[in-house]
Amino acid sequence: MLRIRFDLIGLGLVFAFGLVREELHAQSNAELSVCTFNVRYDNPNDTIKWNERKNDVALAMRYFDIVSVQEVLPNQYEDLSAMLPEHEAFGIGRDADGKGEACPVYWNAERFDFLQGETRWLSLEPNQPGSVGWDADLPRIATVVVLFDRKRQQIVRIINTHWSHVGEEARLNAAALVAGWSGWDGVTSDELVVVCGDLNSEPQTEAIQNLMASANLTDTYDAARYRCRQSFGTYTTFLPENLANATRIDYILYRGLATVDWVCADEVLKYGVYISDHMPYHAIFK
Repeated sequence: MLRIRFDLIGLGLVFAFGLVREELHAQSNAELSVCTFNVRYDNPNDTIKWNERKNDVALAMRYFDIVSVQEVLPNQYEDLSAMLPEHEAFGIGRDADGKGEACPVYWNAERFDFLQGETRWLSLEPNQPGSVGWDADLPRIATVVVLFDRKRQQIVRIINTHWSHVGEEARLNAAALVAGWSGWDGVTSDELVVVCGDLNSEPQTEAIQNLMASANLTDTYDAARYRCRQSFGTYTTFLPENLANATRIDYILYRGLATVDWVCADEVLKYGVYISDHMPYHAIFK
């Protein structure tokens, strides 16, 4: 009788251990969706006005676990946060007073715990609000957010940045700064690092190549098992006829224990034009 009881206990332990292993496997393979989207600042002279497209912009963002957005003015930040109640956000504007365009990071509040957030300036004085770096004509920033993903039981570090559109030296130095902030020290860790944003540089440029090499980052576009189209760009202006010649200047780069299953630049139209001059670009990690 005792032998039977001990055998049953042993079987129970094996079964319980199996359940734990299955749960851990499910956690480590949980799907994670990340999007980067330059939403275009609220310019009253644009082809389609912010008030006409803001609901569509929020809808294009709301189903992703993490969304990094650029060119967000204070009124747009307020609008998007109100329309995305299931998400929390962190980020401040690039001007000295904390206003101006921001690069906030949004995340699904039911899935992630917020651990840390910071805005840094792409200049020789990264902690000086409003500082301008090198040959850039405006302040440029990076928003660094650290989250804990409860599904995957993993730390996720997101760096969301928008580089200068005029200064090559500024972009090269921004690459060096962001690479340092990514935390790469030559040792692989369990942390997932995601660097994303509008980098105003095409993939073959020195700035992009230096960033990826210095921080040991992989381009999701190249690593993805599937793409929604064989090839695509991300900067189209508002006009769909520019899709064929669109340049790819928006990125989701990563380092860590993850594989990329799918990437796409989403075509979202209203009144026959795109809802921003950039398309939202997303990647699905597994």
